[in-house]
Amino acid sequence: MQGPFGGLARVFARILVLAVLAPLPVHAQAPKPAAAAVATYEVLRGDTLFRIAGRTRPQGATVFQMIVALYRANRDAFLDDNINQLEVGRVLAIPSGEAVTALDAAQAAAEYRALIAKPQISKPQLQASPPPPPVPQEPGPAPKPRVAPPQAALTPSQAAERYEQGRQAERSGDLRAAMAAYLSAAESGNGLAQKRLGEIYDAGNAVVTRDYETALKWYQKAREQGIKFPKPVTRAPIPPK
Repeated sequence: MQGPFGGLARVFARILVLAVLAPLPVHAQAPKPAAAAVATYEVLRGDTLFRIAGRTRPQGATVFQMIVALYRANRDAFLDDNINQLEVGRVLAIPSGEAVTALDAAQAAAEYRALIAKPQISKPQLQASPPPPPVPQEPGPAPKPRVAPPQAALTPSQAAERYEQGRQAERSGDLRAAMAAYLSAAESGNGLAQKRLGEIYDAGNAVVTRDYETALKWYQKAREQGIKFPKPVTRAPIPPK
């Protein structure tokens, strides 16, 4: 016959066996922290470093701190290392806020001004070789002066039309066009144009100076064409008829 402690001993023995045989609990492992994503910005057409810095600068940082931080972190994105020549399509790495604010604000502003003012020529420019000297040539015969071919004379109807064009140009105040039309018609034998040229040279105008000899020449040609006008010829300007 077992005493009262015999039953308790059996209970404790069973609990101990179950504790030994029971699988130990597996504690779930804490997930490893994911690596922080690196912020980037793709340079678009029309972007400037100043504009990108204004968009991406962290709170509390000046735009000059952000510009210098971007420039230092992305030197290969600038053509010839020129801060003003940011290449389109480049993907810029955006520095962290701690890296930006770690820069001294006054020093960042001074560095930015120095980068802007510095001549940005990092690649030696290849100098083109000078052209070879010209090969001396023996002097040849002097070229003959080109003579303008004589203009064909106008027909009487064409000369009369040019005279009318001269009258219209003179009425509108275009004296140069009027003189050109009168000369073209007069040289083709139009008496009215010859008479008008005589009157113009006899009085002078804004295009030609007064030339009495030239006026007499055109008056004579007009008389030969049967054009009559009173003598002596007046020297006052005569409006076109």
